Amino acid sequence: MDLNYPIESAFLVLSLLFTITLIPAKVTIQFIGADYSNILRCALAVFIATITTLYAISAIDHLIGVILSFTWLVFIFNRILGMSKSWSSLFTIWLVLIQLAVLHGLDKYGFLWYQTASRLV
Repeated sequence: MDLNYPIESAFLVLSLLFTITLIPAKVTIQFIGADYSNILRCALAVFIATITTLYAISAIDHLIGVILSFTWLVFIFNRILGMSKSWSSLFTIWLVLIQLAVLHGLDKYGFLWYQTASRLV
């Protein structure tokens, strides 16, 4: 039985990625001990990270783009959540890895993120 039914909704992929990533991000922020660790700031940071990750996957194909995206996310987490730059860097790597794993899992069930992400650009 094949479970691969192509679903091409950019909003659905974005909302699923956001929802699945929010809980691990909130737990990690509580563990790190960020200055501003309420759920609204966490949701804002995860939303910006989700948009940035989908954009970076679909549009950036050079090393300078990856470096700029990473620097942008470190800055966002530093300002919104009140983390130090070192914790923001580690949190950025952790969150992007979680989002890539979720995107891979969604792709296994037919949510075609690589086609919907190209529409966001």
